[in-house]
Amino acid sequence: MQRLSNISLAKLARGSGRTAMVMGFNTDIKIDGITYHVQTEPRRDAGIETTVYRQGAVIHKAQSSYRDLLESRGTGEEAVQRRVEDQHRSVIGRLRAGEIKIALGPASPA
Repeated sequence: MQRLSNISLAKLARGSGRTAMVMGFNTDIKIDGITYHVQTEPRRDAGIETTVYRQGAVIHKAQSSYRDLLESRGTGEEAVQRRVEDQHRSVIGRLRAGEIKIALGPASPA
C-alpha cells in the first residue's frame, strides 16, 4: 500500500499543544484485467472516507467515523491510523471477494 501525504487532525491532539498527523492510503488492484484504485483518507470532521475508482469514475464509497476515538482519553493518533488502515483493507477485501457490485459496461469519468 502506498501512503498519501500527511493530513493534520487538530481535533485529535486537542489540548496537547501539537497537531496529530495521520496518513491515508492509495492502492491499485487488478481484478479480471481491470485496475481499480482504492483511496482512503481521514477527514477533519472525524470521518474516514474510502473511494473506489475505475478509470477515474467513482464506483463505490464507504464512510465511517473515528469520533469515538476523539472522545476517549488517552487515545492517540496510532488508533486513528489503525482504523483508517483497517477500513482501507476491508474495502479491498470486499472488492476482491466480489461483494462490491460493479456496473457492467464502460466506466464514465467522475
